[in-house]
Amino acid sequence: MKASISYQELQKIVTEQTQQPISFEFVDQKTIKVLYEVNLGIIKKKIGIDVKVLELVGTELKVQYSGGFGMDGMVGMALNLVKDKIPAGLLEELPNRVLLIHLDRIDKIKPVFERINVKDINMLAEALEVVGDFK
Repeated sequence: MKASISYQELQKIVTEQTQQPISFEFVDQKTIKVLYEVNLGIIKKKIGIDVKVLELVGTELKVQYSGGFGMDGMVGMALNLVKDKIPAGLLEELPNRVLLIHLDRIDKIKPVFERINVKDINMLAEALEVVGDFK
């Protein structure tokens, strides 16, 4: 079974959870670019990092981020700034720019994992695709 969620819907869910305005762009089958608009006074600039799906086991999603020269350190600082807005237990930082996301801590997608044994997550041009079997 395959199901998809558009990047717009994903953006809405993440923005509600974190209270941060972000957007998404397709990179490849396992990678998505996460964009954040920064207000630099007279101009606004979008900065982005690539987030690659490494592994999905049950409701535990491991992703690795990369933003290029200088951006990786900024991502770490940004995570520290928004930690109080991220629900407790949702995100763990691991070595080598890896994040462990506990998907069962997101109320709006918890029912998916209650009904479906999710096996993989893929990126499509306009949506994120979830691959799995009904329980």
